[in-house]
Amino acid sequence: MSRTRSELDSILDELEQELPTLMKESEDQEDFLMAFTALSDAIEDSVEPEDLPYVRQRIDEMLARHGVKTS
Repeated sequence: MSRTRSELDSILDELEQELPTLMKESEDQEDFLMAFTALSDAIEDSVEPEDLPYVRQRIDEMLARHGVKTS
């Protein structure tokens, strides 16, 4: 199912709103990344291939805004 950019933004905004809670509830960075990856993978799996670069960019940006290093 193809989603509009507005719909994608709404889904990604919801994910970003969950970040502080996920970070607080996780015992360490690895636990956080596992939980976050499960949520972000579900989003990535539900979008059209042409939307993946946008979704991944938004995910990278939100992690950076919250000080999460992924590499």
